Amino acid sequence: MPPATPISAPFPSAPRERARTARREALLETAESVFAERGFAGATMAEIAARAGYSAGNLYNVFESKEALYRELVLTRGTKLLREQLAILRSDAPYLETLDRVIDHLLQFCVEHRAFWVLYVRGLTGQEWSGAPFPEETQHLRQELEHDSLDRLARAMEQGELPREDPGACVTMILGTLHHHIVHWIETMGSAEELWESAKSLRRVLRRGLGVST
Repeated sequence: MPPATPISAPFPSAPRERARTARREALLETAESVFAERGFAGATMAEIAARAGYSAGNLYNVFESKEALYRELVLTRGTKLLREQLAILRSDAPYLETLDRVIDHLLQFCVEHRAFWVLYVRGLTGQEWSGAPFPEETQHLRQELEHDSLDRLARAMEQGELPREDPGACVTMILGTLHHHIVHWIETMGSAEELWESAKSLRRVLRRGLGVST
């Protein structure tokens, strides 16, 4: 008599999978806030677990270490942001329309994930306050975004969309202005309404810097 066919373990039910995903997202949101407040070195798994309403043991069941939790947070938030920015940048829309979409997407991300933006800025500038390097994938995507930003701007100048100027200097101007704008908003504890309102002048400044009448 042939051996009985083993019975496969059932797939996780949809409600159980949704609950697991929701728990993971709740832990990431809490970790986002704690890392932003304490820095990587100062944050503890115990505090993250307590704020999220879990025991430290339960947290370690989901993330094996503080480093793993930090990496997951960066990959989940930062990689998604950079991939979406790249997709916008690589669209066939006119340059100024593309720039506006990039700005809108970035500011919306900042509104939704203010605490993570603190981590993002600290990590990319290599400040010891963070205490943990960004994953290579995120660093690579950031470099790719800078390269594509330069290439897209140079093509816009070649095609007559913008006056000819040094593309590298213009990209530095755009990225530096955006960075300063967002950091100022964070440090002054501005509201979402204030960020969107100040973005109007930001767009005018960038257009003037690119030699385009507003």
